[in-house]
Amino acid sequence: MMNKIFAGCGVGLFTLLTVLPVHAQEGATLVLLDGQRPSGELIDLNAGGFTLRTNGQERQYPANEVAAVEFVVGAPAPATQARIDAGQPLIVLRSGQVIEGRLFDIGGTRPLRLTIDTPSGQRDYTSNDVAQIYLYAPKRAAAPAEVPAQAAVPRGAIIVRGDQPWTKSGITVAKGERIEFTATGDIMIAANASSGIGGNPAVTSPAIRYPVLNSPVGALIARVGNRAPFAIGANTQPIAMPANGQLLLGVNDDYFSDNSGTYTVTLTRLRR
Repeated sequence: MMNKIFAGCGVGLFTLLTVLPVHAQEGATLVLLDGQRPSGELIDLNAGGFTLRTNGQERQYPANEVAAVEFVVGAPAPATQARIDAGQPLIVLRSGQVIEGRLFDIGGTRPLRLTIDTPSGQRDYTSNDVAQIYLYAPKRAAAPAEVPAQAAVPRGAIIVRGDQPWTKSGITVAKGERIEFTATGDIMIAANASSGIGGNPAVTSPAIRYPVLNSPVGALIARVGNRAPFAIGANTQPIAMPANGQLLLGVNDDYFSDNSGTYTVTLTRLRR
């Protein structure tokens, strides 16, 4: 999607770097519990949470909103995913080894020093050793005692491919009909950039006219027939359909040839 080339500026730049404060910085993606995947330079972990620098701007993400830290983008093995879903914090090394432990501190420069609390005591690794750090499993909301009468879409889950603009849902909706969207998955929106259903604000370009302008690149979107598309993202609240017609699901992007991966979407039609 984009390549960045940094050129050295000789002795003057070296001198400047030696007198400026040194901060930890390493390329990483934070996987948030709401499905967003901001990417940038990982600067620090402190009481305020994770500090990420993106396009020169620093932003803090509270630790309790971060499900995972990825130095290497990739899905865990099924056995590892089962442990994550059970709430076990894990460290996955680039070698494939899985270590039970919780991230305690981040320090140093590039590579970062990562201090992990393990059952046998604290251990230090570097970001060159670690592929992913899993902090929390996404919390599932408890079912309420009473729920509105609902009719599940009989066709079941819909697979939305990241490498094509639109996927037919196979259902026809009525204007004003309310539908709940439950979605999961990750897609690659470029060779070095991934996205969850909420999109990736870190690589969203204000110069590009995405199908839904106020949503991040990679976000899950929909449209009815040829009407204007609208955002779904990580929203689980019912959405009123804007028109009568065939419902299509898609990815908020302007270029699909370098995309891969899928979203899995389940629709629930609320009875009026």
